[in-house]
Amino acid sequence: MSDTQLNSPPTHQERQIANEGFQKLIAAIDEIDHPENTPEISILETEEPIKIPLKVLKMLAEILRNYRDGNAVSIVPMGAAFTTQKAAEFLNCSRPHVTKLIDQGKLKAEMVGRHRRVQFEDLIKFKKNMIKESKEALIELMRDSEELGLYEAD
Repeated sequence: MSDTQLNSPPTHQERQIANEGFQKLIAAIDEIDHPENTPEISILETEEPIKIPLKVLKMLAEILRNYRDGNAVSIVPMGAAFTTQKAAEFLNCSRPHVTKLIDQGKLKAEMVGRHRRVQFEDLIKFKKNMIKESKEALIELMRDSEELGLYEAD
């Protein structure tokens, strides 16, 4: 599996196929959704049954949903360590900003030789916290605007 196009956005035809697959897979998951079930899938061309954990089948449905919606998909193991550049790309900011966040203790990182590495789990926690803080700030801004009569709630 060394396809260089794996992270590229889906074509129109691929989106249609993903939609069809998503609909059928969701219906199948609804029928078998029980923690003790270990579903088997098979590929028509090989007719070889493949056991697959239910959680993985649900992940496949999520991949198909994203693909249907036109999103490229990447799978990142939770234990993956990112360089500061990759962390910056994930957070959609600059590498110096990530370095500053690490130096300020706002983002956890480990030193590997002379280089910093950020665990994917720590990036997820940081991003969730950033989103939470942004929502709280927006709510506070709305309250202040209402009190000053600058914002009218319907």
